[in-house]
Order: sequence, then C-alpha cells, then structure tokens
Amino acid sequence: MASSSQPCAISGCKRPSRALCNCCQQYLCRDHLKQHDDLIDAQLPLLADQINALSDQFNNSTLLESSGLTELKRWRDDAHKTVDQFYERKCGQFGQFVQEKQDKQRKELDRMRSNLNELIREQEATQIQIDSITESIRSLEKDVNNLQHVHFNINPLVIDDNLISIPQETTARDLLPVSSSHQTMQSTSDKVASNDKHLLAHQKRSTCFPDKSNPKSMKLTRWEIEEQATGITDAMRVNILNIISTSIDSHGTSEIQQIAKDIQNWLNETYGKSWTVEIGDARNYQPSYTRLGSRYLLKVQETRLGWTILIFKETTS
Repeated sequence: MASSSQPCAISGCKRPSRALCNCCQQYLCRDHLKQHDDLIDAQLPLLADQINALSDQFNNSTLLESSGLTELKRWRDDAHKTVDQFYERKCGQFGQFVQEKQDKQRKELDRMRSNLNELIREQEATQIQIDSITESIRSLEKDVNNLQHVHFNINPLVIDDNLISIPQETTARDLLPVSSSHQTMQSTSDKVASNDKHLLAHQKRSTCFPDKSNPKSMKLTRWEIEEQATGITDAMRVNILNIISTSIDSHGTSEIQQIAKDIQNWLNETYGKSWTVEIGDARNYQPSYTRLGSRYLLKVQETRLGWTILIFKETTS
C-alpha cells in the first residue's frame, strides 16, 4: 500500500493513491484502480469469443482443408497421371513386340506352305522332307502358343517415404503459458505422421512440403535438390530420381559412365531426344554445359556417394 501523501498517477486526479497496480506499475486511487481493473476484465469476453471461434474451426474440420492438403491431392493426381503414362508406354512396347513376333511367324508359315505346295505338285517327297516339315509345324505351333503366355519382368514400385515431409509443428513458437492459478485446461499440439508409402511428391510449396528457398529443407535421405528448372515437374523429378537409384543399385558405384548412359537413354525414350547426363564428384565437379537458361534442367547431389548429377535437355531457342 502507498502512503497517504502519494497522489494518484492519473492526470487531473486529486485523490490520494490507495495501491500500486501490478499491471502498469502506477499508484492509483481507489476509483481509478477499479476502473483499471474493469478495463482488464472487459477484455476477457473478447478472448473467449476468439477461443470459441477456434473451437468451431476444429469442430468443422476446416483446419484440415489447408493449402498443404490441396497440394498433396494435386501431387496424387500428377502421380496417377505419371503411372498411367508409363503403363500406356509399356502397353505400346508390348504391342510392338507382339506385332514383330507375329510378322516373323507369318513369314515362316508362308515359307512352309510354299515348300509343302511344291512337294504336293511334284509328288516326289521323301520321308526326311516330311519329318522336317512336321518338326517345323510343331516348332511354329509352340512359338505361337508361347506368345499367348508372355510373362513380364515387373519390379515393385519402391517409393521413398521422404518424398513428402509432414511438419511436426504448425507454428514456429510454443503457445504462451497460462499462469498456474488460472489454468483450467491443458492443450497439446497434434502431431501428424504416416508410415504409409505413397507414389510421387511435391517438395517445394506450402508448409507441408520443403521450401526451396531453404536449402536444408530440400535435403532428403539420399538426394539434395540443388537446382530444378520450370520444365522439370515434381512428378518428373521423382521418376528421374527413381531411375537413377535403380541404375546405381544395378551397376554399382564404379560404372559411372554406364549409369549416365542408362539414364540418358531412358530420358530420351520417355521425354524426347537431346538429353544430357553428367555425373561427377561433388567436391570438384565443373559442369560442361553452357545453356544455363534451359527450361529442362535438374541438378542433384547423391548424398551417400558424394556425387553431383546434372541432367538437362538441349532445346532450340
């Protein structure tokens, strides 16, 4: 309590102060102390309204309809399109294989028919010729039947769970603590995590995905994206990284040139001609390309091996 000689801190008030306000650290008279207390209490209903509004958002699940979820759905649609395109391409390749095989079988059938007609016309067939034609018919029949039971060598699609990163916190700082004397409820942040493995990723935009402006956030388990031009879509990047991983695992780390050739051939077949692939030691790698403005450019680091892999496509200006 203040002494009776301490005046009220409010300008124009002649009354003596009665107490020191802990909020503003001013000596106030009884009336102004009550007014100050009423002003503070008047803020509580507004805070209650804000909390209720947040509660309504939780109840209506509006928080889940975030831009991150929209990006995730778009990523899924792009992934499905990529799989469909891959399927259609393989169907086309198989159709071409069947067509070529059947063309050869027709030629062989025409040859046997011609030989048989010749023997029928001359009526001078030998048993050796009969046996030869019989064996040719059996062989062709077996070949035709085998074509109806072709088995594909299909490997399962392996997806790195780190293609998509879900943040563990939604804010950069913790909630402000409530003093223990007024605390009536406890809240813990919900943390979302998934062990499911899904196809293909969007790794740039929104809070649910790594931000390209932050190099650390682009670092994955195996890959660090250093540069990605606008012509390289996220689904396309995922396909390329999967092919690189498969080629490295197949050839081993000593066959760098063969790995680069395999990747280049796949790119030319899948996304058109004129692709270049360079692989070098990340510590001293110097790119040989000069077209820095290419729309189709991807530069990544393989963090386990310390490789820099540069992929770009020459396009006409």
